[in-house]
Amino acid sequence: MIQKKPGSITIDRNQYSVDDESDDSFTFIARNDDTNPAVKNEGFKFRLETSTQASKKRHFGHQIHRQLSRTTSTSRSMKARQPNDDMPLEFSTATTIMLKDNKNVDHTDSVKEVFISHPETSTQNAPIRRRRRHHRKRCSYRQCNRRMSNDFITDASDEIISVHDRRLRSIEFYDIEHKSKYLAKKSGTRYAYLSRIRRAATARKERVWDHGVIPYEIDGNFSGAHKALFKQAMRHWENFTCVKFVERMPREHPNYILFTERPCGCCSFVGKRGNGPQAISIGKNCDKFGIVVHELGHVVGFWHEHTRPDRDRHVQIIRDNIMSGQEYNFNKLTEEEVNSLGLPYDYDSIMHYAKNTFSKGTYLDTILPMETYGKKRPEIGQRIRLSEGDIAQTNLLYKCQKCGRTFQENSGSFGSPNHPNNSPSIDGERCEWRITATHGERIVLNITSLDIFKSDYCRSDYLEIRDGYWYKSRVLGRYCGSGKMHEPIVSSGSRMLVTYVTSSRQSGHRGFTANYEAVCGGDVELDGVGHLESPNYPEEYQSSKECVWKLSVPQDYQVALKFQSFEIENHDNCVYDYVEVRDGHSNDSPLIGVYCGYKIPPDIKSTGNKLLVKFVSDGSVQKAGFSATFMKEFDECMLTDHGCEHDCINTLGGYECSCKIGYELHSDGKHCEDACGGFFDDNNGTITSPSFPETYPGNKNCVWEIIALPQYRITLNFTHFDLEGNNVYQEECEYDSVEVASKLGDDVLRKHGIFCGARLPPLITSEGNFMKITFTSDNSVQKSGFAAIFFTDMDECANNNGGCQHECKNTIGSYQCSCHNGFTLHENGHDCKEGGCKYEITAPVGTITSPNYPDYYPGRKDCVWHFTTKPGHRIKLVFKVSRWNRTKNVRTITSLFTTEIHQTASR
Repeated sequence: MIQKKPGSITIDRNQYSVDDESDDSFTFIARNDDTNPAVKNEGFKFRLETSTQASKKRHFGHQIHRQLSRTTSTSRSMKARQPNDDMPLEFSTATTIMLKDNKNVDHTDSVKEVFISHPETSTQNAPIRRRRRHHRKRCSYRQCNRRMSNDFITDASDEIISVHDRRLRSIEFYDIEHKSKYLAKKSGTRYAYLSRIRRAATARKERVWDHGVIPYEIDGNFSGAHKALFKQAMRHWENFTCVKFVERMPREHPNYILFTERPCGCCSFVGKRGNGPQAISIGKNCDKFGIVVHELGHVVGFWHEHTRPDRDRHVQIIRDNIMSGQEYNFNKLTEEEVNSLGLPYDYDSIMHYAKNTFSKGTYLDTILPMETYGKKRPEIGQRIRLSEGDIAQTNLLYKCQKCGRTFQENSGSFGSPNHPNNSPSIDGERCEWRITATHGERIVLNITSLDIFKSDYCRSDYLEIRDGYWYKSRVLGRYCGSGKMHEPIVSSGSRMLVTYVTSSRQSGHRGFTANYEAVCGGDVELDGVGHLESPNYPEEYQSSKECVWKLSVPQDYQVALKFQSFEIENHDNCVYDYVEVRDGHSNDSPLIGVYCGYKIPPDIKSTGNKLLVKFVSDGSVQKAGFSATFMKEFDECMLTDHGCEHDCINTLGGYECSCKIGYELHSDGKHCEDACGGFFDDNNGTITSPSFPETYPGNKNCVWEIIALPQYRITLNFTHFDLEGNNVYQEECEYDSVEVASKLGDDVLRKHGIFCGARLPPLITSEGNFMKITFTSDNSVQKSGFAAIFFTDMDECANNNGGCQHECKNTIGSYQCSCHNGFTLHENGHDCKEGGCKYEITAPVGTITSPNYPDYYPGRKDCVWHFTTKPGHRIKLVFKVSRWNRTKNVRTITSLFTTEIHQTASR
């Protein structure tokens, strides 16, 4: 008798038991607790320990299918895919089950997590079934996916990338958490799309950002103008939807987007990846408002409009005009992958390709809208603003309230629907107003009238104000009943959320009215990093404004102020618009500086723990204003454990190490080493990349020059080579590279090659006595670099051709003589004598020449070349150089020819 392996796990008030009746079957019994319907509606989670054998998984899945059919009130069909041993098991039905491996257990027994949801009993908390371009688990570039034999979804599908409008290069996309890597080949090799399972809505709700909140960080390499552009694009999305882009707080936002620059240029993950930071790359020529808005559309959850399943009714794809290797960008998706949420095809979408995207030529169309009789073809590919369809789809995807809006203006007013008329009897109305000011501003809200049905503790109908952007923000007040608010409500930051809820509205109640104003300045106490911005930044600041910020940090610290962007009306004496900074909180405190114009002010540091920043604008010219960060500052170089080998330099918010003349900083940022590059006149030596064998630093340009004695040559032998880039195509070494060249004269260089990747370059010998090696690296990916040895060797062929009658070839430590075709080398190893002119050739590739080539061939020669190849192959001759003279009816070869031999398979 086989011993049973029972397991019982309790989650909330729902208990499930799993009994292993034998090695070949499972019995799944569900006992639901009706006292907690909320849990039942949202589904149940439990952990089950069992074997990882594939047969166990399959039997477990089928048994769950059978048992659910017996225990659920409605009979629904369920189709189960059969996964590999280490992949998730997922079902597609009205009831969804997911079985996933826990990577922290050993290979013998795995802990599985099963999630079951019941859509037939779902409430508003349960996700809605959706499919569209929004948040599909699929790569825009098919290189990300691999064809799986058993039609299952892999964990790798978490890596969602959209790349558009650019030629492919050798690109590596890294998952920061899993270290998984995708390669996009320049050759255009297309991998098959990942086969995917038709799944219920709950399986994809993780692609939508929770509560419409998208945290972000911006890489420090971007300029202030770039940061202003990114913020402007994010405000554009916020202005028309309920999506909120907020600066990332590490404790609150484990998942966030990072504005950075990747080799892909313009690219982004689609939707929320869900395991930490995800890149939105804004590379060279991508820094345009419309392109950034488009990339943020991928972040929100949208894919390109032309991939919709119904696209063939609206556009024509002209595949003959598509650039080779880019055809997959025009593949149509299925209804299982996309849900358009019932909205029509949107030619005007900012997510739509232009008509010549990935075209072989500028004037060749790749996408052509269908022609409607009597109407002009619609324009496609605009990158100006969100379309009405983009806005409508976003609001559907994120379940934005139909009542309410986003305010970004300096002031405004709003109220409940139909005010001041009595509200009709409507159940469950909810309105939401999102007020957003700029950093350094606060929001002052005045409720001018209030007439809301009164309930105990304002539980049913109410007006709620929160000090922030979402439901976790501190409640400033919840109001119901009738009366007038005399005291304004003031936010502590630059955002405020106002929510109006009616659940059992009674007739005769008018609702409320309110107005707000964004005010700048105030006292700011900080124990970390804060931000200051001019009013309405990055748009033009208002006229006749005066803002005074009094910044404070804890005792024994200083206030550090760093401007990231700066554009204030210019004047020699800054008498119109200006920023004034004082070392203290008083207007009489020592003046640090008054700034205007377009040059970013220097970093500023107080002597104590207080700093005053004052912004003034007059009534005439307005500019974009400024953005700055401030932080508490401490001189870390005063400590003994800063770790700098040579010099320590205190900076705002930190410190950095530097090296003395003749040295440069190691890639660890603390130690010093000999500066890269140099001049060598030794007979031999070694050259390595900076910090070798550790990773080389970014943004390096090192030049080594080697000079040998006259009539000597230099040989370079690489013993280690690992650089960013493609080791196949030299023209693709545009990031990190090593270039080797010979100097033949003043400013005359003969390039031997440019090398990158991980393949060792060949042995390189200079053509003269001078060699130049150049190493360059960019600021993105760093690897272990290279090591090479060099040595010099006398070129015996440089003097009198080495005594050779025909050809002299220099070798390491010696030389070799050789003869032209039709001649053989004399026993003395230097002279040449006429030989036979018959050849048996079996090599798959090679070159043949006329006798004595490149000199004139001798007379009275009868030459035969006999080629032999393997069965099934043919011989291909290509004449490179030939010259023919005709005398009477006789055709003779008077100069030379060469022939390449290629073996080609017979067809």
